[in-house]
Amino acid sequence: MKTGKISEPILKRSVLKKISYKDKSVLGRAAVGYDAAVVALDDYKLVTSTETVVAKRDLHMNRAFIKAVNNLAAMGVCPKYAQISVVLPEGMREIKLKMLMDEMCEFARVRQISITGGNTSVSAGVINPVVTVSVTGVVSKDEPCNYKYKEEIKPGYDIVMTNAAALEATAILAYEEEEELKTRFTSLYIDRAKEFAKELSIEKEASIAVKNGVKAMHDMSDTGVFGALWELGEAGNCGVEVNLKKINMRQETIELTNHLGINPYIIPSAGSLLMVTSDGLGLIHELEKEDICACVIGKITEGHDRVIINEDERRYLEPPKNK
Repeated sequence: MKTGKISEPILKRSVLKKISYKDKSVLGRAAVGYDAAVVALDDYKLVTSTETVVAKRDLHMNRAFIKAVNNLAAMGVCPKYAQISVVLPEGMREIKLKMLMDEMCEFARVRQISITGGNTSVSAGVINPVVTVSVTGVVSKDEPCNYKYKEEIKPGYDIVMTNAAALEATAILAYEEEEELKTRFTSLYIDRAKEFAKELSIEKEASIAVKNGVKAMHDMSDTGVFGALWELGEAGNCGVEVNLKKINMRQETIELTNHLGINPYIIPSAGSLLMVTSDGLGLIHELEKEDICACVIGKITEGHDRVIINEDERRYLEPPKNK
């Protein structure tokens, strides 16, 4: 298998197919398009999510924490507890571990998340720190969670996208391909792209969306905007139709990916959120009050076709693949 998130066919036949669901308390299960699980207990529900990141080049080493929290935010839930696992390469200096934990602890402190434990080890099998974060939120049994896509999404509903596509990947490329990029771009321009790593949280917009009747949300993380649209359709058992020109993208992203020969629509896009609502313009109005840019990029449709429209061209999306 290739580096990256495994493809949907492999996920379905070698992972999801192997998991059985015998416990009726599991409300939201592992599936394509669902990034968190929901478990019903007597008087409340637990919502959990796990993310793993290879922490290269000191690029915001708490990205796993941010992405796990984003998954819960897309369910309309605030995390309360976290478990952290760190696997370090041999020879790594202790100061790097301290820096990693400082960043994680500050992130948790601001959000009042309790770090309840985890695991830290050193392995000859890794060359960069591997960080895994599991977060858990608690809501009352009567509070809604966005795990019932099929019941909530209807044809004609608007698809709203916040911020810009590929922010996460642009920052990663600015760090990892810096020497190559310097053959074309100034250091100032590249540094500006690196700053996108500070915009990866979607907590604020998710909270606003929940208060304004959003029907479903999906974090545009590992599979990029095209992959996220596909997963949204899979989770909702519906079709989508999106106008390519409505998808917001920063100039730095366009130029850096063009220089490197990378499709910006299929690379990690943490920092942007897809939302489904019956009133896209009304939701955008509420988001803009908090200085969050957003746009209606398309509609939910009948059937199962996931279509991207670019002027007179219609392109059918395929399941996301690892590159």
